[in-house]
Amino acid sequence: MRGTEWTNDMSVGIGEIDRDHRKLVSYLNELGLACMGGQGTEILEDILQSLVEYTRVHFANEEDIMRKVGYPDFDEHRERHARLVSELDDLMDRFHYGVDDEGIAHDAAQFLEAWLVRHILVEDRKIGRFVGAID
Repeated sequence: MRGTEWTNDMSVGIGEIDRDHRKLVSYLNELGLACMGGQGTEILEDILQSLVEYTRVHFANEEDIMRKVGYPDFDEHRERHARLVSELDDLMDRFHYGVDDEGIAHDAAQFLEAWLVRHILVEDRKIGRFVGAID
């Protein structure tokens, strides 16, 4: 995993969402470093669990904001969140019951990095444009 650097083009122009995204990127980078550093299963599990839990918190925050501003694609956006949460639950199950926890954590980090960056740049920036926070 190469790591993700927060850049200004990832900003949606809504402070609370941007703060959450920065924290998620930080968790992803922490997980990636732990995978590359050969950290033990317990450390990987702690980081992965924190990432999953914070993702749920972030989605709830983001969905609340979308509801408050009357975001027109709310249902579709919320469904994307629900699909990721389901995939995260599956990843955690694989991690708990798998024999290659480091491999699973590495796969999870790569998957989440790609998903999060794409989701921010494409889907979440639509929210910022809708509220006039970004062009």
